[in-house]
Amino acid sequence: MFQLLQLLIHTIQLLLVPICFVSAWVIVFLIGWSLWAATRDTVARSRQMHQIPCSECRFFTSDYHLKCTVHPSTALTEAAINCPDFESGKRQPLMPEMQESIHR
Repeated sequence: MFQLLQLLIHTIQLLLVPICFVSAWVIVFLIGWSLWAATRDTVARSRQMHQIPCSECRFFTSDYHLKCTVHPSTALTEAAINCPDFESGKRQPLMPEMQESIHR
């Protein structure tokens, strides 16, 4: 049995080195390809997420209970990219008279 195995190894020994060489480079290529694809997809997703205008809208509250007073269910999601109620700029600060009445 052992002699048969030894004979088989000697016959295919000439093919083992090229097969292992090619297999190793295929694995390196596949790892590089998957890293490139993951980086490309991450950059594309990041660009899409940076188009969400909620943090610049005057209706955005920065409170996790109610993120947006107009569209609370779509705030900070991809559905908010083309929000029809977007108004640029933060809320205007309260007048001093109003601030005093709130703090009482």
